[in-house]
Amino acid sequence: MPVDNNKKPGSKGQEIIRAAYNLFVQQGYHGTSMRQIASDAGIALGGLYNHFDSKEQVFRDVFLHYHPYHDVMPALLSAEGETVEQVVSNAIHQMVLALGDRPDFINLMFIEVVEFNSQHIGELASLLRPYQLEIVERLMELDQGRLRSIPPMMLIRTFFGLFFSFLITEIIFTKQAPEEMRENALEYFVSIYLHGILNDSVNI
Repeated sequence: MPVDNNKKPGSKGQEIIRAAYNLFVQQGYHGTSMRQIASDAGIALGGLYNHFDSKEQVFRDVFLHYHPYHDVMPALLSAEGETVEQVVSNAIHQMVLALGDRPDFINLMFIEVVEFNSQHIGELASLLRPYQLEIVERLMELDQGRLRSIPPMMLIRTFFGLFFSFLITEIIFTKQAPEEMRENALEYFVSIYLHGILNDSVNI
C-alpha cells in the first residue's frame, strides 16, 4: 500500500513524518519516542495518535516517503545507451548522481534492516517491481542473444547489489582508502559487474 496521500506537503501528517524522519536518522528507531516526535512536529501527543496508531506506523511512512527510490527510479528508467554496457553504465552513474550526498539514507536502511528485520522492504519491492521489470525488458531488447539466461528478478537483484555495494564501500573507504582503491571506482564496479574478474568467461 503506498504512502497515505492525505499526508501532503504542509499538512500536519507531513510535518509529523518530517519530524520523525529527522529524529530516526539521528537517534535510531528505539531511541526516539512518540512524545519527541509530537514535540518536534508541534503537536500534542494525543493529536499525534489521531494521525498514526503506533510508532511503527510512523516509521513505515517515513521509510516509504524518504526512501530515495523516488529519485533513483526515474534516473534508472531514463538511462541512455544503445548497448547493454552503455545502458547499465549510464543507469548506475545516474542513480549515484540522483542519490547525491545522502548519508541519512544509509541510516534509514540500517534501521529498517537491524531494528525491523527488513519487514517494510517487501512492500517497497512490490511498488518497484513494475519499474524494475521495465528496465529488464529494455536490456533484453538490446543486443539480443548476448545476455545470459538469468531470471529477471535475479538480474534486478544483482543490478541493485552493484549499486548498493558501490555506495556502501564508497562511504566506508572514500576518506581512508589509498588512491588506487578510489580512482575510477564506479567504472571498475560496472566493468566487473558486466564482465567479471577473469580474462575468460566462466558460467555458473
